Amino acid sequence: MRCPQAFPESLDANGPFGGMTLRDYFAAQIAAGMAAYSGTSGVSYGPQEIAGRAYEVADAMLNRRESA
Repeated sequence: MRCPQAFPESLDANGPFGGMTLRDYFAAQIAAGMAAYSGTSGVSYGPQEIAGRAYEVADAMLNRRESA
């Protein structure tokens, strides 16, 4: 699946620079929420679980976005 950039690409004297993918942006937002919630109400997420679940949810968000 081709993933669009979350931030636009830019060109300057040193060449093109791509932005963060939308998938990475979604995953980062989800991971931040999971990390903030971890340790509360008896819920604890480890780094691998946060990373895996964040990308699972990000992929679901992208799939839903394409079908909408």
